[in-house]
Amino acid sequence: MDTPRLLSVFRAARLVGVSRGNLQRRIRTEGITTFEGKISTDDLLALYPATELHHDSEYERVQHIKKHAFANRLRERLLPSADILADRVSELGQELAATRAHLAQYQTVLDQITTRLRDTGESPNKKEIHGLLHWVKDTLAAPPVPNDPHKNLFANDTVLRIMAAHIKIQPSNHEFWLEGNDSILDAGVRAGLALNYGCANGNCGLCKARIISGKVKKNQHHDYVLSEAEKNRDYVLMCSCTAVTDVVLEALEASSENDIPTQKIITKIKSIERATDSILILHVQTPRIQRLRFLAGQSVTLSLDNKTGTDFPIASCPCDDRNLFFHIPCDSEKPVVQALIHNSKKGDAITVTGPHGHFLFNEASKRAQLYLAYGTGFAPIKSLIEHAMALEIPAAMDLFWAVDKKENLYMNNLCRSWDDALDNFNYHPVIDTDAVEHLLEKYDNLETVDVYIAGPEIRTKCASEKLLAAGLPDKQLTVSTID
Repeated sequence: MDTPRLLSVFRAARLVGVSRGNLQRRIRTEGITTFEGKISTDDLLALYPATELHHDSEYERVQHIKKHAFANRLRERLLPSADILADRVSELGQELAATRAHLAQYQTVLDQITTRLRDTGESPNKKEIHGLLHWVKDTLAAPPVPNDPHKNLFANDTVLRIMAAHIKIQPSNHEFWLEGNDSILDAGVRAGLALNYGCANGNCGLCKARIISGKVKKNQHHDYVLSEAEKNRDYVLMCSCTAVTDVVLEALEASSENDIPTQKIITKIKSIERATDSILILHVQTPRIQRLRFLAGQSVTLSLDNKTGTDFPIASCPCDDRNLFFHIPCDSEKPVVQALIHNSKKGDAITVTGPHGHFLFNEASKRAQLYLAYGTGFAPIKSLIEHAMALEIPAAMDLFWAVDKKENLYMNNLCRSWDDALDNFNYHPVIDTDAVEHLLEKYDNLETVDVYIAGPEIRTKCASEKLLAAGLPDKQLTVSTID
């Protein structure tokens, strides 16, 4: 019987068309044994039968792109360039040639074994030898299994390797997919990784990384000059290279607020919209060559003209480091807020300074996540949740959003869409009642959860005291106070 092939859980999830978190939950629920983060193809096919594989295969994904070829932006985003496609096909061709050579060698060895068995003559074990010969002949003559699900799975895997490259970062062991013509840096940031970078344009050299295995290709000019020693040690700039094959890189990642420098970016207002009478949604878009590097949950200082700057939490994910969103309470008398309400418009200059703050997501924890947002405290909570989604965190998530009146749930539809789309996410709007009581009704053992609270100090302090008194370990509580 053939030994089933092992696939990484990360790769297996992509092949069957589910998130890594969903596959990990299925593995735990069904009691499947994994081997150092890998699942056997037999177990994978048992969880997701061949019919499901057929309907969500990489092949059908290619057909979809071809069918909608008129949409140039979609095609450019999903399909690699012709050069990269040619290189990937060439790499697969070399593997195919090597596999054929091995098969030819195995056939030669098998023929020699068969000949020696026949030459044994009148051996005392003649009956057993003839039985072995018949078994070899019958096995080799047996037709392939029709519609073999393993064959379909491996076919999908081959197409996946042409369409996308699998990137693994050391020493963190973070993984992500690189699609289309993305640089390694852009793909990693989009996947939620806090990779080290500065200009993202090939000038500063901060995104330097060393190739441990695999093949990359330069797809963007860079002015930064790598030394001969760095070239000899296989260093590249992640912002200027894409992946030809699956790649393992040694690269720096931020693990705390101390790992990210303070940046000052003079940029422009993209849009200002009223979410409600009391909430303003500000969208700031940074220049392509000066993106803001930050961690989910952090804040920045916004300044307009010569007015004193005001701190605001970023309400968006670090995976989109150019598009920054802020939820501005209109009842604030601060000069920046009043200017945004009455005088500012699209295209006006605005200065972003930061990031700062330690309201950060605990990526190392496997515990369930409870988010408690009071009013515009939803802003940093939203950043954390979107970051967890980008990382495909498998832990269960519950969001409790507490407001005085229903209309202050200014992104209620977004939260409901998360609840509908994600198996592990539950949304609990709380209107004019004690949010902590609602939380404690759902979780009676707070030692199994991490709690993130954001909002005005009077609310966050009261909620923290109640949760700690109910048994929440202090190290599992993270709080952000919003002015």
